[in-house]
Amino acid sequence: MKISSRISVVFSIISSVVILLFGIIIYQLEKNHAITDFSNALKNRVNTTEQFFLEQDAFSESEFETIKNQFTQKLFEETEEVIDISQNNPPTFKHEYTPDLKRNLLANDTYSFFDNKRQGESKIFTVKGKKYLIIVSANDKVGRQNLSFLLKIIALLTLVAIPIIFLIGFAYSKKALLPIRKKIEKANRISASNLNERLRIINPNDEIGQLAVAFNNLLDRLEKSFQTQKSFISNASHEIKNPLTAIMGEAEIAVSKTRSKEEYIDSLNIILSESERLDLTVNNLLQLSKVTANEELIQFERTEFVSFVKGIINQYGFINSNHQITFNTASNTLNQKALINSNLLKTALINVIDNACKFSKNKAVKIDLHIIDNNFSLSIQDFGIGIPQKELKQITEPFYRGSNTISISGSGIGLALSSKILKLHNGSLSIKSEEELGTTVTILIPKV
Repeated sequence: MKISSRISVVFSIISSVVILLFGIIIYQLEKNHAITDFSNALKNRVNTTEQFFLEQDAFSESEFETIKNQFTQKLFEETEEVIDISQNNPPTFKHEYTPDLKRNLLANDTYSFFDNKRQGESKIFTVKGKKYLIIVSANDKVGRQNLSFLLKIIALLTLVAIPIIFLIGFAYSKKALLPIRKKIEKANRISASNLNERLRIINPNDEIGQLAVAFNNLLDRLEKSFQTQKSFISNASHEIKNPLTAIMGEAEIAVSKTRSKEEYIDSLNIILSESERLDLTVNNLLQLSKVTANEELIQFERTEFVSFVKGIINQYGFINSNHQITFNTASNTLNQKALINSNLLKTALINVIDNACKFSKNKAVKIDLHIIDNNFSLSIQDFGIGIPQKELKQITEPFYRGSNTISISGSGIGLALSSKILKLHNGSLSIKSEEELGTTVTILIPKV
């Protein structure tokens, strides 16, 4: 069942129950009012009968009946009787009453009762030392007819209201859900080929508008992911294809004819260099893919951060023995720990340190460690070629390389991988640079 139909059914049921409850309440209130009103009329009849009984000695029997008929308006099927209950003998009732009712009539000064369809009132009064019981009863036929008519009206209105409410609710729900249907149709037309399209937002403050905003945000993320993926595949194929082409070309040249030992050695050195470049690119790609795919499985441990950074600088010495790195630490960093994954963070820091040495052609590189706002702040400063200002925002994207680094080997993955690893550590990587003056990379890692 569609939402519009379900809303209509639920709305109809709720409205019908409310109408029915109101009808029952109105019927019950009217019924109580009718009983009370008829009871008051009977009490008035009792009082009138009492007055006539007291005054009947002043008139003859014919005169008394004439006055009584002129000044009193009888109720439907009214019965009246005045019974002398002062005698020791059981009183004689003119009309039939149940034994229980007779006992109640004799035991109470005033009494209200129902006897089948009849309603009655009684009163005991004393005249000249004698007790008399007045009983007046009548059939409230008009009241019952009015109640019956009211009941029919309530039932009819309920039966008529249910389909009307359903139709109104169905029409309104369809109109209310029309924007959603249009957005569904629009969303169904969006695919990988037109991810730039977005849902129209009429009112961003209502639920439908918020749904459209959330869906558009999802499309923004998907579009960015698709673009990143396309760029990644394009750049990855380029970075892998170039060294492969160089290796294959050099090998073809080497085997095309007999060459001297020195020429073979030169060819093998070129193949070795391109193979190392290819190996570095593939390893970086695999590591970036692994980090992205297994974020929730990465384990962290408490590690003394100063010793960790010193160890990385010492390890880098085996990779590049010509570096000129100086490492300075603030006194408040000693014996302080960070929650890290040693293997991943080592990869990130070595990538940044290697870039600093590589792009400054092994000039001096300054590494400073401080604690700022409960974070380790590791500053890596070189005095190399720098990065153009307009390219700083893109420099951490996979395979992006500065326009001034064409002559320097690299895959363009190192900074992207480092940035991703630091985000996994709830840290950050920021870059400041000026062309021909150098670059400063600042890494923040939360302190335990």
